[in-house]
Amino acid sequence: MNRVGRAPVTFVVAAALLLGAGCRPLPGDAQAGGAHLAVLMQPGERPFWLPVAEVFERDHPGVHVDLVEGPQSTDLRENLYTASLLAGDPSFDLVYMDVTWTSKFAAAGWLRSLDDAFDADARAALLPAALEAGIYRGHLYRVPVRTDVGVLYYRKDWLDGAGLAPPHTFDELATIARRLQKPPERWGFVWQGKQYEGLICDFLEVLHGEGGFWIDPATLEVGLDRPEAIAALRFLAGTRAGPDPISPPGVTTYQEEESRRLFQDGRAVFLRNWPYVWRLSQREDSPLRGRVGVVPMVHAKGRPSAGTLGGWGLGISAFSRHPDLALAFIRHTTTLESQRLLCEPTGYAPSLRAAYSDPALRAANPFLDDLLEIHAGAVPRPIVPRYALASDILQRRLSAALAGAMPPAAALRAAARETRLMLGDAAVAKR
Repeated sequence: MNRVGRAPVTFVVAAALLLGAGCRPLPGDAQAGGAHLAVLMQPGERPFWLPVAEVFERDHPGVHVDLVEGPQSTDLRENLYTASLLAGDPSFDLVYMDVTWTSKFAAAGWLRSLDDAFDADARAALLPAALEAGIYRGHLYRVPVRTDVGVLYYRKDWLDGAGLAPPHTFDELATIARRLQKPPERWGFVWQGKQYEGLICDFLEVLHGEGGFWIDPATLEVGLDRPEAIAALRFLAGTRAGPDPISPPGVTTYQEEESRRLFQDGRAVFLRNWPYVWRLSQREDSPLRGRVGVVPMVHAKGRPSAGTLGGWGLGISAFSRHPDLALAFIRHTTTLESQRLLCEPTGYAPSLRAAYSDPALRAANPFLDDLLEIHAGAVPRPIVPRYALASDILQRRLSAALAGAMPPAAALRAAARETRLMLGDAAVAKR
């Protein structure tokens, strides 16, 4: 049976300094008997991964899959993986990656190429946008296991009661939100405005919905100081600080769960969030059961909808002692059986195309039909090796504008300037 591990010895001191605490028992080859595969993941996911790992262990006698519980924070798990890989530590065979990690880890030489392991048919079985997030400079390093895309939830009962159709544009969203809100008991629109990666996701959807872009990964051109970007930030800033706000002042402290709880408590008309919210809203004990609708993210008139691409996938550490077993496990996670085990109880969006027509998954999550169409228009974050730095620059400037410390145009000009400086060497190399 698979066990929880703790942080590998070779970087536990660095991790402790970083986190103030380690993870739990030593995984992999530090334990006696059989071959061990270890992977670090968020603690909330481990219960749903257990059945997937147990089936793999049954089919591979003598192999143990160690699901190592890391910190809840995505950034801290990334730092733990970075510390391990930087040290050449072999304890983690599998790297469970957010969509934004591929370029950083691949550029550093920390991941094995999966080009030969996944042929054209195997790749075609996966959602294109989710698969593309694992490709860096033409090579596949990460295989998607579950995917995500930003969507807009709304109180269907309230809109139906007012004779209103769900919005398609920014203006329609604002108009309906103002009509139906009764602040402070009920706000029109909640989203993720805290200074973290979620703010990037929200801004990127509005930015692309205005027809703009952040960084072109092919040319490293920066579009943050263009009119489309300024319009996008003015929209977000205006939702909480305009003459007739539709978002609560505290929205700049919200992450996914804070905004979801407000919506689920009946205190918001619209919510921007991820697909997992649907399953929670439809539970038998949910006050919103049967009262929630979902549409693609709104956009400017004449522009397409653009939900930010999210999701998690697996790569193989360049230092793994068991790369063949690690590859077998990755293939196992993208079977229909594994996708059912992981996605049916959670409401996660599968990465396997066939899962969207699977009767068991469709019965558990009727939202899959809509989600497949929405995912086709998903917008990835730029695949650049210094993504974390680019994100930090933009987060800080967006937060300054949302807090009223800088006008949107000035904040984005500063972000564009800093981003170009940060990308300077790489941009020159591309010319």
